Amino acid sequence: MDRRQFLKLGGFITVSVATVGLAACGSTDYSDPGVPLASGSDWKFPQSVASGDPRADSAMLWTRVVPASFDAVAPAVAGKSDVAVRLIVSVADNTAALGSNTALAGTPIVDAKLPLKADFDNTLRHKVTGLQPGQVYFYQFIAGDVRSNVGRFKTAPAATADVSQLQFAYLTCQDWSINHWGALSHIAANESLDFIVHLGDYIYETVGEAFQSGAVEGRHDQLKLPDGTYKSGNAGAKYATTVADYRYLYKKYRTDTRLQAVHERFAFIAIWDDHEFTDDAWQDASTYEGIVAADGSDLHQPNRRRSANQAWFEYMPADVTFDAAATTFQNIQIYRDFQFGKLMQLVMTDERLYRADHAIAESTINPATGKPLGSIGSRYLVPQALFDSVEGQKMAAATKAGADPLAAVGMLGSTQRDWWKGKMKAATSTWKLWGNEVSLLRMGLNGTDAIATLLALSAMSNVGQAIATTLPLVGGSVPLASAIVAASTAGASSGVAQAAAMAIAGAATASAAASAASATAFRAGLARVFLAAGAASAASPAAATGASAATSAFVRRFGLAATVSPAAAAAVAATASASIWALVRRLGLATTASSLAVTVSGVFGLFILRFLAVLTWRSVNR
Repeated sequence: MDRRQFLKLGGFITVSVATVGLAACGSTDYSDPGVPLASGSDWKFPQSVASGDPRADSAMLWTRVVPASFDAVAPAVAGKSDVAVRLIVSVADNTAALGSNTALAGTPIVDAKLPLKADFDNTLRHKVTGLQPGQVYFYQFIAGDVRSNVGRFKTAPAATADVSQLQFAYLTCQDWSINHWGALSHIAANESLDFIVHLGDYIYETVGEAFQSGAVEGRHDQLKLPDGTYKSGNAGAKYATTVADYRYLYKKYRTDTRLQAVHERFAFIAIWDDHEFTDDAWQDASTYEGIVAADGSDLHQPNRRRSANQAWFEYMPADVTFDAAATTFQNIQIYRDFQFGKLMQLVMTDERLYRADHAIAESTINPATGKPLGSIGSRYLVPQALFDSVEGQKMAAATKAGADPLAAVGMLGSTQRDWWKGKMKAATSTWKLWGNEVSLLRMGLNGTDAIATLLALSAMSNVGQAIATTLPLVGGSVPLASAIVAASTAGASSGVAQAAAMAIAGAATASAAASAASATAFRAGLARVFLAAGAASAASPAAATGASAATSAFVRRFGLAATVSPAAAAAVAATASASIWALVRRLGLATTASSLAVTVSGVFGLFILRFLAVLTWRSVNR
């Protein structure tokens, strides 16, 4: 098969074979008969160029071409650009031309004529085969008199090649609205890479969400979905719904010249995560809170899923299969693998399209509130015992029904999981890498500590303001002001707080020669603060159980037991959480002394006191 022959896949992807050691002899026509070659200067490449999926003998090349008068993100219009454009590929070193539309130098090994199709939003995807392994190539698209920026890619080493090293970067989570893209400039300007792995969230499907309300880079204007659906009522955040919406997002993101520069210089190996379709997606289901099916379960949106699939296929330079005629939403397969000599096998998986529902569904009713658990109770903060129980029940039910038990709770689906296992078992490379869009490690935490920390952090501004207000009254002494606030926050009277603070202040002003005495005074001052906190408490004795052990550890850590009698130290431990419960009530953080609130209050108070104590200690010992 010579370079004049080609394949058309679905009327969209064209494939050609590069010449090897032969001069090109004119342009090869891969367009439909009668489609003229673009002419004149009324053309532009608003999303520049891109390459992807580098293998030892092939790569996918991509661009989008529209009339110069079109807005960069406007949809293509049938009949407005029924022409073909040229693609040329060369092995000559065109590094100096990167970032520009200078004419590509060197004899072309590919010179193809490719048709623009409004059905695919005037995007082009052309697979070049017959390439040499481990070779750097340069390419350029030409529409009439207008040339695209020069692009570059490097093919993978041969599977049998001895490779000493590979250099690649990985990217993920590039929200247009709030994330800053400075790393892209650095990669384009400074890195020498073989390729880039993108692990998903190339776009974010929502516009105007609460988490997207931060400051935006000056070059990123506000997103405006052409269709979109409001998440609530007739105002506020919207989410992409149609293929036009998803196409718009890819087009808009790709107008950023920093992202363009990275695409121009390195081939991407990309998969998706959830936001290419919908937040925390599974199969064709969305998990937005408040947007549910009639029975309260997750809303299945097969047409929306298909729209998201199509836009990803059109705009990502990935060598994958897509069937627009298929009636199922699983009409695309993006899991695939890559071999880089004997050094590395890279396996890329799809953990959204085939996965089971979350072990605990968002629609599960919380018995304490009578409302759905939502994302917090089903995905982000789930009691381990509950998760294990529900997961076990689902797997047992599947086994009883004669089905694959992992399919009921897994993320890959049975077919992809078997493929993945086969690839990993058969791989003989030194490194076997898994291109995976979610964390492989389960993140566990103590829920009480986590909630208490959040409460403490929410109060930090009040504590900081109290220290700032106290500073002018004590001559600007940070240790003194901190100690007073620490004592009063813990419940000490004004007199006791000042007396304890003066002991600490004395330590702060002591000479270096008296450092040991300073430390002793400091410990004594803190001990007095703790003792005052306990004496001032009027809360129930039951509240003291929440933090006694941690308080004792704190007392020992700071050496308070050396200057306070064991009985006094025990009293501190027994009464600290009670005084903190009083603080929690005083700050309005809780209104009832439930067992959880008591426990949280103890940890919360320890966090406050430790924070202030460390602050004071650092001030004393500067």
